[in-house]
Amino acid sequence: MKFIEIKGGWLQHVSNEENIILERVRGHQGPLPKAVLDEREQQLAKNLVNRGLLTRLMVEGKLCFVLNDLEELWES
Repeated sequence: MKFIEIKGGWLQHVSNEENIILERVRGHQGPLPKAVLDEREQQLAKNLVNRGLLTRLMVEGKLCFVLNDLEELWES
């Protein structure tokens, strides 16, 4: 489990599954299309959007995810 700081100083805990999604978004060239994620990953990404770690936006008619400005604090 990791703790990540989002803008404004809020700390969010991130499970290993959620961290995998964040790494996929971080490693993708540009916004990550929702279509490349399976159903479980889409739900995890939606939860990360609700918690302020990802942003959901439309790019060329496709729903995509981008990483917000985050700062990794530490891992446990």
